[in-house]
Amino acid sequence: MKPGNDGKGQGAEGPAAWRQRIGSGTRTAVRFLLGYSRSRASLVSNQTDRRLKIRRPDNTVLVLSPLECDRRASAREVEAFDLQALAQRGRISLQPEPSRWVHRVAFIQSLTGKLSLLSFIAAAYFFLIDLFDGRRARTYLLIALGLMGASLVSMLLVARLGSGMGMRRSFRRWVRGKVYPILLLAIGVGIPSLVILASEGFIGDLRKVLEATTVWVRSAGQVLPEVSSQDRLLVAGRFLQLLFIGLLSLLPAVLFFAFDRQHQSTLRERFVAHIFRFDPAVETRQDVQARYGKQMDEAYGTEGRDGTTRLLPTRRSPLLIATLVLALGWTFTMLSGNPSSSGDSPVDFLGFFQPLKSTLPFGFLGAYAYVLATTFRSYARRDLQPKIYSHITTRVFTVMVLAWVLEESWLIVPGDGQTLAPALHTLAFLTGIIPETGLVFIGEVLRTTLRRVKRSAKEPGLQLVDPHEPLTSLEGIDIYDRARLQDEGVTNVQALARHDVVELMLQTRVPAPRLLDWVDQAILHLHCNVGGQTDGGPDSLLPTLRRYGIRTVTDLLEASERADKRGKHDEFLQLLSGSASNGSIPRLQVVLDSIKDEDWVENLRCWHKTQAIREEVVDVQAPPQAPRPEPRESTDRASLPGSATGRRVGDGAGAPTVA
Repeated sequence: MKPGNDGKGQGAEGPAAWRQRIGSGTRTAVRFLLGYSRSRASLVSNQTDRRLKIRRPDNTVLVLSPLECDRRASAREVEAFDLQALAQRGRISLQPEPSRWVHRVAFIQSLTGKLSLLSFIAAAYFFLIDLFDGRRARTYLLIALGLMGASLVSMLLVARLGSGMGMRRSFRRWVRGKVYPILLLAIGVGIPSLVILASEGFIGDLRKVLEATTVWVRSAGQVLPEVSSQDRLLVAGRFLQLLFIGLLSLLPAVLFFAFDRQHQSTLRERFVAHIFRFDPAVETRQDVQARYGKQMDEAYGTEGRDGTTRLLPTRRSPLLIATLVLALGWTFTMLSGNPSSSGDSPVDFLGFFQPLKSTLPFGFLGAYAYVLATTFRSYARRDLQPKIYSHITTRVFTVMVLAWVLEESWLIVPGDGQTLAPALHTLAFLTGIIPETGLVFIGEVLRTTLRRVKRSAKEPGLQLVDPHEPLTSLEGIDIYDRARLQDEGVTNVQALARHDVVELMLQTRVPAPRLLDWVDQAILHLHCNVGGQTDGGPDSLLPTLRRYGIRTVTDLLEASERADKRGKHDEFLQLLSGSASNGSIPRLQVVLDSIKDEDWVENLRCWHKTQAIREEVVDVQAPPQAPRPEPRESTDRASLPGSATGRRVGDGAGAPTVA
């Protein structure tokens, strides 16, 4: 017998050897499955605003449209067109294609998540019904925990196969993404739930209903529940009241999360396309990231490897505070009184949905109406930001203070307090619902009236542009746009002409053509809306220019250049200057000379130029050796360069193109 082959040695080392073999085989199988499911193709993205034509020595061309993203390229195309070298030069970017299993595992994750939620609901139901025997509740709870574990594993596999972030990093990101929704749900539902549970008699009524339901379920419907209709109505009314308060408290926050998921990536890509057109100094996405990367991260959130963007977690804290304030306000408004019920009289079911007849609740109702209008308008205009929720919190507290002051001041009004109470409640509601735009409108009316009185005095001397010239004097700006620009520190025409235009494009979310048109008007308004107050003084050039269709500074420069090309520049100056000219030099010529020193004029002219698609041809050398055969990618054989079955399309210059 050989040493080590005795029964004692075999019995001691056999299980350890088998465990080692099983572990090694499991790791090998996992690596094989991950390697099989991983695609060898790449996603190519054009990093410039030019049409790239990548040409090989045999005149085969790979065409990438301007700013084209995530075009699939096989491993042979990457090697044949030397795309790695172009990626190092910053002209394109290469990312590994996500696994084909990502969508399948994502479906499994979604399905198991929904099933686990239903199992938790079933467990809670049987826990409430089976007061003396919780076997069913324990069974469904175990099922829910198992499904939740499967959903978590599926989520980690999706992150691992899709973005290659790694298990730990994916789990941390998943946890960070779930923290704020859970906290918001706990605030919006937890606060009114605690108040309802602490209300007088609710626990006793709930226990009566549950015990009666338990008897009815155990008897399979043979024994009718012995519980009064009044107890049933009280329990049902409180639950519906809780649902009503929870929905109203969470609705503004839900709009924000819907906006965050739908529009952040789109807004970021739109800004990149606009900045290529507005700033002629940038050529690639790396240039945009280097110059405006921090501003984009502050406005749109950081961009992940999978292309998704999310706001920074610290910027979502205003949502928690605003939801807490709204939940407290609705709890105080709807849960301060009990529905009228005495003896055997029926319960007033509508009393669960009637607010408290007091000054503070009506002021809160007006503030909440303003909150809904503000959040929905911002959501529709893609301008829903965390600062809006800080404004919501401030407005609710301001309305509370005003309601207290109104209630004390109302005591001075002579008359019966009960008779004048509806008028006080209406005044408190209007105090909460009137937004700051109403105050801005009143201020503009007063300023316009005072300015007319001042001009009628005909003071001597030349009056320059009013430093408080309202933004509504520009075409296309309404009272809501003016209030939104005021939040960014732009209060008049001069501030708009001198503000950071790129910052306004990022923060206000106003469409870029409309915003740049306002800046274009503001610069012309600043230089040409100058009028004298004495007889014989120079008049404002702005009305004259508008009569001839010149409404922006780029229109004026374009008309001047065209008149110069026709040899009619002097007649052009004389026609538009008119009586505003003093001496031998037309006043419009002085205005044209001063406009050239403006900061944003060249950028505005670049924006208005005809945006013809520019092309860039990149010649690549032939690879040093033939591409290695890849039998697994037989589906991409039709797209191989130079293949007989490849579809070739002429590019207009006589060179064949791989479509």
